[in-house]
Amino acid sequence: MNVYSYMDKNESSYSSSLSMNSKRSLCLISPSLKMGGIERSLVTLADYFSLMGYRVTFISCLANDTFYKLDSRVELYEPGFKHTNGLLSKLAFYPRIVLFLRRTVKMISPDAVLVFGDLFSSIVLLSLKGLKYPVYISDRTSPNFALRPLLRILKRILYPGAAGFIAQTSIAAEYKVRQFGKRLNIAVIPNPLREVLKYPTIKREKIILYVGRLSWEKGPERLMRSFYNLTERDGWQLHYVGTGPLLESMKALASRLGIANEVIFPGKVHSIDKYYARASIYVLPSLMEGFPNSLCEAMAAGLPCVCFDTIPYMELLTHGVDGLVVRGGDVAGLSKTLNMLMDDENLRTSLGLEAQKIQIRLNVEKVGQLVDALIFG
Repeated sequence: MNVYSYMDKNESSYSSSLSMNSKRSLCLISPSLKMGGIERSLVTLADYFSLMGYRVTFISCLANDTFYKLDSRVELYEPGFKHTNGLLSKLAFYPRIVLFLRRTVKMISPDAVLVFGDLFSSIVLLSLKGLKYPVYISDRTSPNFALRPLLRILKRILYPGAAGFIAQTSIAAEYKVRQFGKRLNIAVIPNPLREVLKYPTIKREKIILYVGRLSWEKGPERLMRSFYNLTERDGWQLHYVGTGPLLESMKALASRLGIANEVIFPGKVHSIDKYYARASIYVLPSLMEGFPNSLCEAMAAGLPCVCFDTIPYMELLTHGVDGLVVRGGDVAGLSKTLNMLMDDENLRTSLGLEAQKIQIRLNVEKVGQLVDALIFG
């Protein structure tokens, strides 16, 4: 297993590489450009490599579904067909996307291909099988996530054909070593943290913030029940920024618990940094995570953050120093932690100040250099 660590590069050697970079081309392949962790990370890396002088192409496998904007220098390719939810449409989509990817990558003829996601890593490896292009892949789900049997089989067959595998955490890397041993070239590289905009004129309000998809593995119901169990809410509100399959059931739960006026659902928003600026506490109640992007963004925004110990938090925060950790799924424990933070502004401030240091550790340039080292040496 290769573990790429942050490298010190002096300015002269780094700037001199720009002329070399202009001769290199990188193709990034994403399931879509809609709101999501995979998409956000790939767009951030695409913009970085474009800035560094590479010829960068970006393939989105879903057409006309854009939440994130790419740098104007990045060439975007999308299929000329759409994916709908019907069974027949799904069955027809994957053979068509395999053919689309093979034709498009052959036309682009990049030096290397980078793709994220369990399913789409397998699809890209299948699409480009037998071609000369080195493909670098990365799972984005937690190692504990139960995959469908067919996908597990595909990964077992196709993953050893990848030129390299990016594990977001050492835990994920160890899991892949147990699965594949030396058949997979593994590098531990965290997600890049985009620049989180600061709004010093916006005052913090009594808001507990959740950002992400409303789905069972994210644990939004546990957060709501913890909020309901607070001994004294005293004007505090709970805001769920995002959407997902549990949206309507979460609204219904808030009504049943009699807290509908205290729980706000803004939906999908583009100006998420303004929500980070307004909030006073951030909670990630996920039961599992590959790499919690929204937690890192909230920390960079200076928010005191709370998470369960069921996610790989150890490489991101230290309990009691720059965040607080609660035993996995412990609703009462989360309520107790929230009460403590709500009652202690000094604690919120000290945790938030320490949390901001994560933007140095996960700086886009540092992470981009690690990816560059893996792919181009």
